[in-house]
Amino acid sequence: MMTNRHSNMWRIGYFALGSIIFIAIGLFLWHDHQDQERLAEENYINSNTPTLFIHGWGGTLRSEKKMASDAEASDAAQRRMIIRVHPNGKIAVTGTIEKWMRNPIIFLRMDNNRAGEFQYARWLTRVCKLLKSKYHIDNLNFVGHSMGSYATVYYNMINGNRQDLPRANKLCLLAGPYNGIINNGKQNQPITGPLAKLWDDQPNANKLLKNGRPKTIHPEYQMLNQLKDRIPRQIRILNIYGDLNDGSNSDGVVTTESALSLGYLVKGRVNYYQTFKATGPNAQHSELHNHNLAVDRSLTNFLWGKHYNMSSSAPKYNPMLDKMMNPGMAFKRQNQLKAQ
Repeated sequence: MMTNRHSNMWRIGYFALGSIIFIAIGLFLWHDHQDQERLAEENYINSNTPTLFIHGWGGTLRSEKKMASDAEASDAAQRRMIIRVHPNGKIAVTGTIEKWMRNPIIFLRMDNNRAGEFQYARWLTRVCKLLKSKYHIDNLNFVGHSMGSYATVYYNMINGNRQDLPRANKLCLLAGPYNGIINNGKQNQPITGPLAKLWDDQPNANKLLKNGRPKTIHPEYQMLNQLKDRIPRQIRILNIYGDLNDGSNSDGVVTTESALSLGYLVKGRVNYYQTFKATGPNAQHSELHNHNLAVDRSLTNFLWGKHYNMSSSAPKYNPMLDKMMNPGMAFKRQNQLKAQ
């Protein structure tokens, strides 16, 4: 009897201790969640305008998830839809977009991920037409990487403010090859066909004139130049580019001159244009969207930050605002975890 009584008391004690630990963990998680929500409310806007992520040459959904991961981790935005474009142009949609959703993210996957930026833009037109007609999306942000950036600019130039398409709001463009791609002779580079002409640049072979116009103009840039007056004026652009600091003045794939040549096409034609330069090994072409903290912060705050300086009088280069680099922002918890 005495043994059973002691056994029951130990069981009760273990149960009570377990309950206390469980409740403590729950309170900690709840408090942590509340703190994260408070930071998100303080630092990020509450908008139902979706943001469409567009990968580049050979890109996949994985590329876009990496670009969006820190925005989701900080509760600035949340993925809500995946759109898949089959090689024949057929569109498949997973998820949905509703008016009540806060800063929703849409991932766009093109099965033929080596079709090139002009085909990307044509598919992008079909996708955006669907978003307008079926999901009643009136405004849309864009995030593009590499050829996805070029396709985004080209799409907006050929379509302007068409009534059957969502009105373009913000464009966050990473590593855009607007005036040539470095010919590295790699296997994933087309050797024949019309797309092979796009790999026609070399490090330090070009320069920007005083007015921002490139000295050497490649065919793909000439096409944008002919359409530049058609770009919607309300658009706001953040042009992110990389420099490895290895003397090539490039991210290894796109030269800074090629990336910055966008300025000549859009300055004075759009509502806002700003550049952001990433440097060092993490500024490599593919690494720009692979958890590059400075790039992630600039992307997140440009699209959704309450404290982002969107003044038209802002300088061409701005080290992305004191607010953004303040560890008291929503990245505070991530930085603390890394430091532990």
